[in-house]
Formats: sequence, structure tokens, C-alpha cells
Amino acid sequence: MSEQTTNQTSTEAPKKVNWNEQYGKKNGKKKGKKGLIIGLAIAAVVVGVIVYGFIKVKSAVQTAQDTLLGDGTLVEAYGEKDMSTYVDTTGTVESQNTETVYTTLQYPVEEIKVSVGDHVKKGDVVCIIDDTEIETKISDLEAQASDADRVAAKQIEQANHTLSNTASSNSRTLDSANQGISEAKKAFDDADTDYYEKLATYNSEYEKAAKVATSTDAIENNASVKAAKAALDTASDTWYAKQYAYYSATDSYSDTAAAASESYTTAKDSADLTIINNTSSYSATASQLASYYDMKNKTVVIAPIDGIVTNIQAAEGAVATGQLMTIMDDKNLELNVEIKEKDIFLVNEGMEVEFSNSALENVTGTGKVESINDFAAPSTAVSASSSSQTAAAAVDNAFKAKLVVTDYTDMLLGMKVKARISTGEEMKTNAVPYTAISASAEGDYVYVAEEAGNGMYTVVKKTITKGMSGDYYVQVTGGELEPGDKVIVYPMTVTEGGIVSIKEKDADSKDGSVVEDKDTEEETTEDK
Repeated sequence: MSEQTTNQTSTEAPKKVNWNEQYGKKNGKKKGKKGLIIGLAIAAVVVGVIVYGFIKVKSAVQTAQDTLLGDGTLVEAYGEKDMSTYVDTTGTVESQNTETVYTTLQYPVEEIKVSVGDHVKKGDVVCIIDDTEIETKISDLEAQASDADRVAAKQIEQANHTLSNTASSNSRTLDSANQGISEAKKAFDDADTDYYEKLATYNSEYEKAAKVATSTDAIENNASVKAAKAALDTASDTWYAKQYAYYSATDSYSDTAAAASESYTTAKDSADLTIINNTSSYSATASQLASYYDMKNKTVVIAPIDGIVTNIQAAEGAVATGQLMTIMDDKNLELNVEIKEKDIFLVNEGMEVEFSNSALENVTGTGKVESINDFAAPSTAVSASSSSQTAAAAVDNAFKAKLVVTDYTDMLLGMKVKARISTGEEMKTNAVPYTAISASAEGDYVYVAEEAGNGMYTVVKKTITKGMSGDYYVQVTGGELEPGDKVIVYPMTVTEGGIVSIKEKDADSKDGSVVEDKDTEEETTEDK
């Protein structure tokens, strides 16, 4: 019976488990295991809600901080600023002196002795014209000519050659004298600048000493004042010496020019007299022979100026057709620029100019405004694709001006450079950006960011007394500001007593970029 029961059990189909038997009825009492599972599920849900809530709260806090602080409040350190007034323009570096080398001969070019980009000196041989035909013609004419004809032809050729050499020599002498004047003028300008810099230093040291000294003797015996006074005296002596040298160079140029003119006149008179004396005696053959002698001399072509070869029109083996090449003086430079109509009455001849290149910091220079056209023309800034008068009218009329470069570093022909024309007296004084100033019934004020710890700053109100206004800065002549105060550039972004992070304008940056607050950077590094 027992064995039969066992067999029946082993062959019987598995019994299905009823949900109510395993876990109890849903509306009835649950068994212990069921209660544990449900409890764990509820706990998991609670923990999930807590974690989710924490993440959401943290995210909300971070979002609020980002919204509040953003990239930081822009500040600029209070102190001395450049309030000089300028007019800015741009132009391409050009040569003050461009010479086209040409020939009147119509014979093949035998050799071109330079390439584009080569630097040449005045008098260097740059091209040779084939003189084969000329030599043949000279030989034929000499065979036909009498002794008197040959002598007359040589005398005429020598007289013209002497005249040409005299003209070239005089030109070199005048160029040298001009160079001497330019160098003396630069030395005088440098001495003038140095004198006023030393004067400003002396005045500054004198004022500092006067604040603590009890007598004039005490001020003058102050070590810094005495050192500044000694430097000023030296600069003054140099100024007078360089002024004298400049005036002497200018005066001597007149004598040099007069002597050059006289020597050329003498050579010209001699050549004319030689031709006149031989007019009645020499034949047509002699005249032709003299002409070919002159042509022979012209087959060797020389550079008329110092400079760089920028273009070659001639080709070896081809007949010369006038222009051979172009040479530009790459030492004496200028810019032809446009002055906008709104600025034209601010710019005058003789004003100082500073040159720079935003992409190349080593490219710098100084110069002066040499000339300004007194009539306007539409600016060349109009797009080449603009064909309508409306497009041209949208651009300011412009006045052409020539700016001469007197001193430069690494400035090359064809470079695009910025020209800053100083239109007013240079002035450096304590100032703040005009955007930083607010006004109330009590007077003008600015907001300053004062350290609050942990890389954060408190917004503090400080009164100021305004002076002269410039394009960007406003002079501060009094008030509560101290040198180095971090003045908030845009006060509408903050409230007094508020807490902010800051970013500072980089005082050494030419493009007005900013640098992050160092405390904030250090804190961030530590957090990482």
C-alpha cells in the first residue's frame, strides 16, 4: 500500500499552487514572507524619493548659483589711466619713394642682374642691354669719320657724361644731407620726449615729498627728489644739444643744396659750351657718333635709389620697351589713410601717430600727419559687390591723409597696420570707466568689490568727485576711492551689500580681455 502510494505520487501531475494558498487573500491577512517583501519595496521607494529629491535640490542650488554668479562681475582696478584723445584708422605700408627704372634704348636685354625681392643700393648695376649693334655702328661711324669728327664726338660725349655724373653726385649729397636732418630730428624728438618724462617724474617725487616734509629745504634734500632733479638736469642738457644739432643740420642743408645746384649749373654750362664750340666744325657723322657713344654708356643700367626690387617688367633676350623694373625705398615709409568725416576737424598736420599690428606685437612705429586733403570722397570701405548709390551713401565720406613713418620696428611694405593719431594733449590721471559711475541726490558714486572670503566679494558704495571726461574714462579728482580698489564696471548688475564673484580686466592686455580672480582659481583647484 505504501509502495503503491509512492508509485502513484511519482506518476501524478504536479499540483498547481493557488495564489491565495501561497500568499493569502488580497483582502485578507498576509503571511509573514509577503509582509517582508512589501516592506522592502516600500523602503526602496522611500530611499529613491529621498535620493531623487537630494539630486533635484542640489541641481536647483547649483542652477541658482550659476544664475546669480554667472561668469563673474567685471571689475577694473582704480588707478592711473590714459585719457589722451585719439583718432584711429588703418592703412597699408607704402614707400615714400618709388622709382621705375627705364631705358630709352630699343635693343635686347642681355642680362638682368637682380630678382624680385632683392635689396639694391643706389648705383648698383641692375640690368645690361646688349650693345652688339651699338658697337658695330660705332665702328662703322668711326671708320667714316675724320679725326676732327672723332675728337668732337668724344668731347661732346665726355661733356654729357660729366653732366650726368655731376647730377648723380649732387643727388647723393642731398640724400645724405636729408638723412642727416632726419636722424638729427629723431634724436631731438627723443630728447624732447625724455625731458618731459623726467620732468613729470621730478614733479611727482616733489609732490610726494611735500606731503611729509616740513620745509622747502627738506623737500629738495629728499633722496628721491634729488635723484629726479639730477636726471632732469641731464635730460635738459641733452635737449639743448640735440636741438642745436638739428638746427645746424637744417641750416647746412641749404648750403649743401646751393653748392649742388651751382656745381650742376657749371657742368651744364660746360657741356653746352662744348656742343656750341663744335657745332660749326663737326659733321653729321660726328653728331651720330656722339649719339652712339651716349647710347653705349646707357647700356649699363644702374639703380637710381636704395631699396627693394618689387617688380621686373623686362625679360632677358627680349627687346627693351621702356620700363625695366620697379624699385621701392623700403626704409622711408608712409601710409595713405582715410579720416572719417566725423573726425576730420580733430586731425591736424604735424600730429603724432603710433603704428601697430594687432596680429604681430613686434610691428610698431611712430610718425606724423604730413598732409590732409581738404575735400572728401566716398570711403573705399564700400563693398566691391555694392553697385547701388544707397550702399555708398551708407558709408561715411572720407578725407585722404598721408602719414609719414619716422621710426619703426619690423614694419614691411604692404603690411596692414593700425594708425593711432594723437589729437590732444597726452594725459594720464586717476580715472574710472564712465559706465561705472552712478548718481544720486548726494552726488556721484561707484560700486567697489571688497573681499568677503572664499573668493567672494561684497559690493560696497564709494563716493567720487568727477573731473574731465574722455571717450571711455572719467577723471576722479576726489572722493573715497583708494588706488587698487576693484571698481565694478557695470553697476546695474549688482546691488549694494550683495555678494559676487569677479573677473578683472587685464591691465596688460591690449584687447581688453579679462583674467579670473586668483582666489577663485585657487579654491577651484583645491576642490578638484
